[in-house]
Amino acid sequence: MLLFNTAAADVFYKKQKTCPHCHSEHFSLSNHSKVLRFSILPIIPLSINYQHQCDACGYTSAVSWYSLPPLELASFIKYFIGLVLIVYILTKAILGIHEQADNEIRYLNEPKKFDTYFVYSDKFTGEPKRINNLKVAQLVEFDDKSMTFRVANYTYKYNKDIEIAMRTSMLVQDDYFSSKTMTFTKQQVKQFYEDNSIYKIMRPELYSLYGGFVMHPPKPKPLYAGVKLDKHNQQGITYFKDGQFKEAMESFTLSAKGGYSWGQLNLGQMYRDGQGTEINNEKAAYWLNKATLQGNPKAKIELAELCLSYDCSKLDTQ
Repeated sequence: MLLFNTAAADVFYKKQKTCPHCHSEHFSLSNHSKVLRFSILPIIPLSINYQHQCDACGYTSAVSWYSLPPLELASFIKYFIGLVLIVYILTKAILGIHEQADNEIRYLNEPKKFDTYFVYSDKFTGEPKRINNLKVAQLVEFDDKSMTFRVANYTYKYNKDIEIAMRTSMLVQDDYFSSKTMTFTKQQVKQFYEDNSIYKIMRPELYSLYGGFVMHPPKPKPLYAGVKLDKHNQQGITYFKDGQFKEAMESFTLSAKGGYSWGQLNLGQMYRDGQGTEINNEKAAYWLNKATLQGNPKAKIELAELCLSYDCSKLDTQ
């Protein structure tokens, strides 16, 4: 089937009538119109030709389009489906071009780091003109008066080659951009754009263009940083599990005096329970209160229970 072709159209309204020639009931509307199509998609009618035709005797009579039944007239829209699609696509393309141009002006006036510029190498960098004359420049610094770019080490012959480089995330490779930067005044950059030395400007979305990374995304924060462990407290826990309470007491004391809330909690519990030392509720309350003031949730509970049997009114709770 040819890409563009013509074909006869079908009739929508097929009600049978009485043939005026042979009086049979096989007299119906037939459509001999020609329609230009793209593959099977109708674009526009080339001719409108309707007839009444008798299947019994072959008698035909011409029918003007304005005398067609309303349902058949309403079906004319099918002839223009392709044309409507073409107009829609062209309109979208034209609007897209204007939108891109408006965005580029905005990017020039309101720059952001990593805005990506498509440039002609000879005009933008002053290098000799070559067959492969297209390059990528990326904005890395700017202020009210100047803009600083890093320029690609790679050159391209066609714009599609740049798009492929972006799709494959080549721009984040260590050797893609030169270590040297180029600084221009904002007026110079605007002049580059006006004389087409810069022929396209794009702003990355989610660190990417054309589906590939053009800048390194920030490293994600750890989902859970965990509790910062203190070596003295950890050693004290080991001693405690082994029943070496005096050694545990010494380790917890070092941890507590170092300001570690869990060490303060453990030391307070040992004073309360008399493990590794004599029972001393005053010191127990002191260290449990220290841990509570640092926001240790377990120390808060332990202190509240201790204060049921010990006067904690003298504690500094601020």
